[in-house]
Amino acid sequence: MPAITRSEMGVLLEAGLRADFFEAYRRQVESAIYPQIATVIQTELPVQKYGWLGSVPAMREFVDERMPKGLRAYNYTIQDTVWESTIAVERRALEDEQIGAIRLRVQDLGREAARHKDYLVVKALLEGFSQTCYDGQPLFSNAHSEGESGTQGNITTQPLNPDSLQNAISTMMLFKDDQGVPLGILPDTLLVGPRLRWVAMELLESQVVVVKAGTGDNTPYRNVLQGALRLVVSPYITGNQWFVLDTSRAVRAVILQERSDVPVEFSALEDPSVSESVFLRDVVYYGARARYGVGYGLWQTAYGSNAS
Repeated sequence: MPAITRSEMGVLLEAGLRADFFEAYRRQVESAIYPQIATVIQTELPVQKYGWLGSVPAMREFVDERMPKGLRAYNYTIQDTVWESTIAVERRALEDEQIGAIRLRVQDLGREAARHKDYLVVKALLEGFSQTCYDGQPLFSNAHSEGESGTQGNITTQPLNPDSLQNAISTMMLFKDDQGVPLGILPDTLLVGPRLRWVAMELLESQVVVVKAGTGDNTPYRNVLQGALRLVVSPYITGNQWFVLDTSRAVRAVILQERSDVPVEFSALEDPSVSESVFLRDVVYYGARARYGVGYGLWQTAYGSNAS
């Protein structure tokens, strides 16, 4: 079979590698973590401004006339970032018909483009112990306060165990809005890393808890945490941090802001048939590019432990 010519390299890119990239990208998105735990917002602006408003007044008996109440406003912005990943393929690999190996690398490139969003969302949670959200406090803080809510906290340093997990759930359900009314937070997700996976599974999936008494006797009793939360495990949490989340809200603790007008793209540096890199270095470059950013939404929908 004759060697692939320069003019045929462009056809190879369009007909095969592009399809491989987007198929791998789509499959990775289908199993990704970020749609489960973050709010995904589409925008056409490089910097999106979010004006978080206080809660609407509670319903009251209509006695004489309406009593309108102004909304407390906060300003918070998220800026997108340009991301890229590029691989270099020697021209002779194309000429020697090593297409199978090249396709595998391109598929990995597609998976990485989707997996990076998981990384950024989880990284935002891990940095939430120091990075501020809309109220000027770190996402996880014991000093959150808005209007008549009083001082509230969504942070602990306790390890993951039945008592700390129950306390996290109860604390979140008692969060109040800026009018002093419970927000109705309903935690539904526990996010951990591989180190805490088995502990989390015992807490959420075991039917019974066995207490080992000093005499060696075992006293089993029903595990009240069974099925209380959905378990999500991320490899990007390498320590013992754990997070309880309410993902039922339209606005969650982390926002992934994507550019709807700049979709993820896969392309070559230039037309391989006339590329300077092919002429000078005998190399063809293939790369992915996208624009998106990550920021914080409502701290009330997350509770974090920075346990060592």
